[in-house]
Amino acid sequence: MLETNPIIERWRLIVVLLATIAALPLFLFENPNSTGSLTGTAGADTTAAPTTRALIQQNDQAGDQRVIEGGLFLLNRAENWHSARTTWKMVERLQSAAVKYEEEAMDMAREISEAEFAEKEKQLNLQKEQELRRKLFAEEDARRERVMVTPGPTTTIVATEPDPNGPSNVQWEALRYCESTENYQAISPTGMYRGAYQFSIETWNWIAGLYHEHLVGVDPAEARPSDQDRMAQSLYLLRGRGQWPVCGRYLP
Repeated sequence: MLETNPIIERWRLIVVLLATIAALPLFLFENPNSTGSLTGTAGADTTAAPTTRALIQQNDQAGDQRVIEGGLFLLNRAENWHSARTTWKMVERLQSAAVKYEEEAMDMAREISEAEFAEKEKQLNLQKEQELRRKLFAEEDARRERVMVTPGPTTTIVATEPDPNGPSNVQWEALRYCESTENYQAISPTGMYRGAYQFSIETWNWIAGLYHEHLVGVDPAEARPSDQDRMAQSLYLLRGRGQWPVCGRYLP
């Protein structure tokens, strides 16, 4: 008996050791807060010391919340950046359109201003011509009352130096008014001087032979007004206003 006891004790020790090893997982995975838990403490406050799993869950929840908040922050920031970029592109397009339309408006305003200025200048020139015409015609009326009852010779060959710029339209009108009251079919009482410029037949044919051969032999009073104007201009360029000794005073 004494010899076998040590063997039995060794087997008991081995069995206890194996049982302890087999029960070890229960200690690791058992909820210490449950009633009758081997790892729990009798009468201890179960809310004071959270388990490792609870801590992990809390940390996971806090981490998820931070991830969500971070994602929302980045999303809002991306949306704000996209909105700002879109707004800036729109502002650039509006600015470009504004510059374009401003240039067009300035060009249009410039054209309108130039047209108004040209029209005012034209009206001013017309007023000056009308004033000059009235003045010259009034002078001629007064001269006729003073010195003439019937017109005398007008187109005699007397050379004077013509003005390089020539007479203006108003000055020619004044000459015609003086000679014939601007009547292109006018004939003097003697019948010697004819047309708006009161050409004699001899003077007419002389100028026509020099510059306008197709008008040679044409009656000045029957010639077209444009032909009479050209003949008078040719006569002036050749011999100046001296060809009209009385009415030539209205020419330069």
